[in-house]
Amino acid sequence: MNACKMRRIKLLTATVAAVVAYDSESPVLCDADMNLFCPPSTSCCPTFKSKMEAEVIVGYSCLMSWSTRYPQGPCCPHFEEDDDTTASTSWGGGTGCAAGYECASSSPDYIPSFLRQQSEQFDGSGRRNSHTVTENYCRIDPTAQPVDNQGRPINNEYETMPRYRACESFTRDSVDVYGLPIPFSASSKGTKNDLKEHYVGQLAYYSNMGQLAADDRVNSDITTAIVGVHGSGRDAGTYLCALTAVVADISKDQIFPTKNQRRPLPKDVLVVAPWFMAPEDNAPSSSSLPYIQWDDQYPIPHTFRYGAESKPDVKHNMTISSFAAMDVLLEHLCGRKHFPNLSRVVLVGHSAGGQFVQRWALSSSSWCFGGGQFASRWAKTDLPHVRVVVANPRSFAYLDNRRYFISEQAAGAVDYGISPAENDGTLTPFDKYQFRPPSASEEDGCKEFNRYEWGLDENEKVPAPYVINNVQKLIDHGDNSDLFCRYASRDIVYLSGQRDVETLGSQICGKGREDGYQGPSRRERSERFFAALQLRGGEVEFCRRETKQVHGRHVVKNVGHDHALIFQSPEGIQAIFGYELQTEVASQPSSQTQNS
Repeated sequence: MNACKMRRIKLLTATVAAVVAYDSESPVLCDADMNLFCPPSTSCCPTFKSKMEAEVIVGYSCLMSWSTRYPQGPCCPHFEEDDDTTASTSWGGGTGCAAGYECASSSPDYIPSFLRQQSEQFDGSGRRNSHTVTENYCRIDPTAQPVDNQGRPINNEYETMPRYRACESFTRDSVDVYGLPIPFSASSKGTKNDLKEHYVGQLAYYSNMGQLAADDRVNSDITTAIVGVHGSGRDAGTYLCALTAVVADISKDQIFPTKNQRRPLPKDVLVVAPWFMAPEDNAPSSSSLPYIQWDDQYPIPHTFRYGAESKPDVKHNMTISSFAAMDVLLEHLCGRKHFPNLSRVVLVGHSAGGQFVQRWALSSSSWCFGGGQFASRWAKTDLPHVRVVVANPRSFAYLDNRRYFISEQAAGAVDYGISPAENDGTLTPFDKYQFRPPSASEEDGCKEFNRYEWGLDENEKVPAPYVINNVQKLIDHGDNSDLFCRYASRDIVYLSGQRDVETLGSQICGKGREDGYQGPSRRERSERFFAALQLRGGEVEFCRRETKQVHGRHVVKNVGHDHALIFQSPEGIQAIFGYELQTEVASQPSSQTQNS
């Protein structure tokens, strides 16, 4: 707990309302006397001294919502006496609910089904579930009439949901936006001969450890770095909050399957949340380099997610791909100048951020992954291990022109509707589908289906020179085996929210073709892409991979399209920190239905 001045207030209700209203740009002030703030797009939740002293505030935590379009819900009462003072860190943290829900606790007479499922999920491991510390959850508030930040009604579909894990509040200087200088040499127009002191600009980011690029800074405690990539809302501050809450949680909870695994402490884990700014954003003032920005509308929305070039800098007319900027950030960490004991880097993205990390992991040629043209420079064992976690993306970049199509025999027998969100199995009936290129008529109906960003064919409407340059050099006369083997060799985990089953509109090709035949919902698109990887992996025998399975995939129980709940779930924690969880492999089509 921060050593901060106690302040007395009147506790009016059992469920504490959010203290400060939504603010999309500047940090949220919790208490000026205590110098405590929360990141933008979060709200302040008080921690009280005790139930007997419920008028004494001793600190704050920060509550996020699932989207910048939605306000935060209620803070749940949190008392200092409830925290585990025997843990290595005294921070216990608060919890809260989404707008339209209220804080609730289970009893022997009533335990919500999702709590029972999560309690049984790691049976025998001795772990404590992050959502069931005291069997707390959120239930829909029948008296609430929640509205979003534009005043439109919020339609909550589920009676119960997990609580958010709030993060510890920050001092003012520790919630600043920092900048990482991006050199000319990283630009598609740059060369290796460009001087290091010449920069395109700086990549904005938040960090739980302050400025990354300070020349004289060395932190020998850091062993793990987590880089969280925001979605289309560009709410990097909420990603910092959600992930630092995970770090605090894992440092205290018994979540490891064996006694030989050491729990990382908060001081061991660096959290970085890059902010891919758009011109619409209110960029912080900078006395040095300007902050780099990416267009949010042209040629398609949220261009950072597919590796687009930035807006040119005024002085030199130079641009940088968002993927190249990520390479610079990754290599800054891998170089170990500032973090000599760093052994693991995890890049995790949700929604548009999930699209970002999937396409970046496919196209990046960074030396931090090891091998390739840089094999002589770095031995693989000398590099931090890199893991990529792809959560709830709207679409994927496929590696070839095959997709899943309903077979002619089953055309009249398959229900195109989505299975209920309570179903944690496979939504696609693979035994009734064929994995094949589209027919001539199907391709005529969706000529863009395999153009980038949905495939890897060049797309004049979505220019991405970084991707084309890095991908094409690994494709030999149409054979993408080298590209596939490189992608398959990387440590990647896909996360899908069990409730992320909304039927999406099509960004290309029109109704019924689902963004280039990828599937109706995010969850189904994830399972189809993952199944496609397994089929392609069976065809490419010379990849020399240690396992036949390509990557891993988990369905996150009782969670929808929500980055905080995804990251803070048991499946999210396992994916981020690398401990084994039984992988849910999508059902495979039979051999006769793989190709036409």
